[in-house]
Amino acid sequence: MDNNFNEGYYSKDMKYVDNDKVRIKFILENIEDNHLDILDIGCWDGAYACQYKKLTNTVYGIESSKTASDKAENKGIIVEQGYFPDDRLFKNKKFDIIVAGEIIEHVFDTEEFLLKIKEKLKKNGKLIITTPNIASLPRRALLLMGLNPMIEYRAEVGHIRYFTFSNLRNMLKELGFEVVKEASDVINFTGDGRIYDTNLVKIHKEWGRSILIVCKNQ
Repeated sequence: MDNNFNEGYYSKDMKYVDNDKVRIKFILENIEDNHLDILDIGCWDGAYACQYKKLTNTVYGIESSKTASDKAENKGIIVEQGYFPDDRLFKNKKFDIIVAGEIIEHVFDTEEFLLKIKEKLKKNGKLIITTPNIASLPRRALLLMGLNPMIEYRAEVGHIRYFTFSNLRNMLKELGFEVVKEASDVINFTGDGRIYDTNLVKIHKEWGRSILIVCKNQ
């Protein structure tokens, strides 16, 4: 993605769709309130990142949009503007937890991305990663009907990688992470996400909209 796209898109306030609450709840449940240093990659305007502070944590953010960076700083996030991975961002700083929420699908070199996260994590530090699930139930149904399973086909929208639970899990393990928790959030029944279910994913997480994984840096 180029700077013009990022500034134009991410300078807007973060959209908060009702079904996003389930994904954010998963992230918050896996962040302890214990004087931790937390990095949010792609923190946007800080709307989610400020919740990670809880009472005692310090939250840092990396954000490509200057406008969004300023908004996040106004919410108490320590922000450096740029693109991850860039060794100049928070140089020599290591973190207890790194959150990569809806980011890896925008990345060309996913292996480099995860290895740089590994470098920035403390020993036994935690990565919380979320990304769209290409094998969700609605996508499968659309594909069976010969329809586009909600996969972008223009470069400017930004999604260039898609994952299943198994291939993201395997990649994390190959790069030295220990996967400790997996879940999904919802099954959407409408394109705008206003009608959704949270019970079916408890039976079969591979049907859900999102891949939610917590792993440790070994």
